[in-house]
Amino acid sequence: MQTLVLDNGSFAIKCGYAEDPASLRTIPNSVMRTKRSKRMYIGDLIDATTDLSGLYYRSPFERGYLVHWDVELAVWDRVISGDVLACTPSETNLVLTEPVNNLHQIQRSLDEIVFEEYQFASLVRAPASRFSMLTASDLIYNGKLLPQCVLVVDVGHAFTHIVPYCNQRQIIQGIRRVDVGGRLLTNYLKETVSFRYWDMMDETFIMNIVKEKCCFVSQDFKRDIEATRGCIGRRKGNSSLGLEYVLPDFTTNNKHGFVLDDQSDISDSQLLPLCNERFAIPEALFYPMDVGIEQAGIHQAVEQAINACPLEMHRLLFANIIVTGGSANMPGLSERLQSEIQKLTAYKARVFMSSDPMFQAWQGACKAAAEGVGDWRLTKGQYEEMGAERAILHYITYI
Repeated sequence: MQTLVLDNGSFAIKCGYAEDPASLRTIPNSVMRTKRSKRMYIGDLIDATTDLSGLYYRSPFERGYLVHWDVELAVWDRVISGDVLACTPSETNLVLTEPVNNLHQIQRSLDEIVFEEYQFASLVRAPASRFSMLTASDLIYNGKLLPQCVLVVDVGHAFTHIVPYCNQRQIIQGIRRVDVGGRLLTNYLKETVSFRYWDMMDETFIMNIVKEKCCFVSQDFKRDIEATRGCIGRRKGNSSLGLEYVLPDFTTNNKHGFVLDDQSDISDSQLLPLCNERFAIPEALFYPMDVGIEQAGIHQAVEQAINACPLEMHRLLFANIIVTGGSANMPGLSERLQSEIQKLTAYKARVFMSSDPMFQAWQGACKAAAEGVGDWRLTKGQYEEMGAERAILHYITYI
């Protein structure tokens, strides 16, 4: 029986069969409506249109938790359809991710939808960080050994979670959350460029692409700020950090825009200059106070999480930090995080990140499915016998 792995992120779903890595697909986890034509698009169907200006999003998630089931069911129907994965739920085992510290009512709804609505043969459910932790052996010891203690920094769309693990079990008292994620960074970038250059407040889709293509984490913020003083794009200020982004004209040849280079044909194109915005926006991960959030930065939250764990684990946790999540895919993040953590502790700090952290939880879930999940898996028959409340308690044992 095949196993479907569904990393159900609040921004995008990473889905595919554990037995076939080539089946991996990324589907936007939202329903979108275009501004001009007023047409609705579910998930990846948005790729079929060039009308991407001023998209209206309806997400199944609010504040990082799954609450709008009508939207989620529409996206899941698209995922299992013949146009995407051609899944027959009754003949498929499901491995599903959920948020850290998910609410019991949401977990109950998840189980009911999976077993009663879709009729999946079995379910394995856990936070994405739990599956990301399983990839630590590949990142740290080249697949030879899974470390006894691992700290997962999951930089997601809504939040950043810091979750310590010991012997593959999360340490509850060490879990920390920072209310900065990819969505806040995109909104911060929108507001900044709208104040300085063009009004981009309605262009969430485009500005998210600009963030992913252009932003990076500075290793020395004060030095880079001085280097970009007076810089506007790459044409004024003579800074190597300045660039210009060619905004899309929403044709088939330029749907998303691109970074301007010397060979680009920019006749009749609108240019968005970027300079210190490229590294000042991600700085909110380390200093949330800059955007009005009175919380510690992710490096300080890591220290707080480890200090909340038993003393004998501290050295191992500082040495085995892995960064994952779709919003972690910014150049320089792991290096800067390691540098900032090292300033806070006398232990040796090591931070690891895969080449594509967005898919790390999906890969860890595939690894779990391949190695066998044993009693972690709950079959449809077991669910019907024990009921929804006992099913929730069943999964708590394995996270």
